[in-house]
Amino acid sequence: MQRDFDLVVTILGELRDADAASLSHADIETAVQASMPDAPPTATIAHHLDILADAGLITAASGEQDGSPDATQWRLTWKGHDALDQQDDDEDDEDDDD
Repeated sequence: MQRDFDLVVTILGELRDADAASLSHADIETAVQASMPDAPPTATIAHHLDILADAGLITAASGEQDGSPDATQWRLTWKGHDALDQQDDDEDDEDDDD
């Protein structure tokens, strides 16, 4: 499965902008569907959560109730915040070039 950088940025942004310190898989899926006009299927979102965790950009928050994927609470890591800041800086640079 190919990485979808728009989805990556959307997931990271939703975690950063959330009122809570962490979001469930279902909360992230709902937020992605609201933010992206052509939101990918559930399996694609789940895969991207896994690879974001592999990269250290997000992590499972403490207090997970059971082992089901839907119960996992995800939070943004320091590295995830830095990646989003870099993305925002890159977008600002592109806007300046116009």
